Amino acid sequence: MPFRGAHYAIAVFLVVTIAAFWPSYFSILDTAPRAHHIHGVTATLWVLLLIWQSWSIRQPNFALHKWGGRMSFLLAPPFVAGGLLVTKMTVIKDSPFTEMFAVSLSFADFVSVAVFVLFYFLALRNRHSVEHHSRYMLATIFPLIPPSVARIFTGYVPGVAIRAPEDLPNFEVALNISFVVAALFTIALIISDWRRKKPLAPFLMALGALVLMIGVYHSYGNTAHWEQTVLAYARFSDAVLILAGLVIGVAAGFLGWHFPRKPAGPAPASVAA
Repeated sequence: MPFRGAHYAIAVFLVVTIAAFWPSYFSILDTAPRAHHIHGVTATLWVLLLIWQSWSIRQPNFALHKWGGRMSFLLAPPFVAGGLLVTKMTVIKDSPFTEMFAVSLSFADFVSVAVFVLFYFLALRNRHSVEHHSRYMLATIFPLIPPSVARIFTGYVPGVAIRAPEDLPNFEVALNISFVVAALFTIALIISDWRRKKPLAPFLMALGALVLMIGVYHSYGNTAHWEQTVLAYARFSDAVLILAGLVIGVAAGFLGWHFPRKPAGPAPASVAA
């Protein structure tokens, strides 16, 4: 990972995420729908994997780090499938939240899945460059920051918390705040890398994805054309979406591994994947 204490920071993020999704998922595991299980379990395991990878490379224990890299090939495909499934479920669920936010929010969900696939592919492709590889791997969880932060606000912060249907407009307030928080965090990492003359592309791309997600949420996401597109997507069966997610995840791993980018100079090879 690009920072020595990255595994501690990711662990804190995991705790925040569990707290954020405690009311809607972790506290109701016995009744949660299948889509939430696939997405919740794989997302949690992915964050744990990043903690493991950051910790193992700092020991250094290359054998454990390589093992974690191999585990990513098993985790990435169902993670993608879970993202596609939970997006569909959000759109078709019969609730006031769906009526108010699901269509416009679904674009951000699609971008989250696409960004994860892209960054995972680039992390594998750049595995011979420790600086690039570690940053792309860390960036795979950046799309998870806004939904976690937003739910912390709607679940626990007075004045923004949602306690009744009439409080639902607070979600958009929390969502905007969450993207500002995520963007400021990403900008801080970019500035840090710029000062240390480290690669800027990974976190610049992550920042671009965040801007795209919230920008389209407030614009194209509210159009009739996008609504028709999302409703057409929601008509795909769960089996088709699971298969598509698995294929996309496998393809990202396969292409990233078999078409590596060779380092520009005589830098030592990374054993990160």
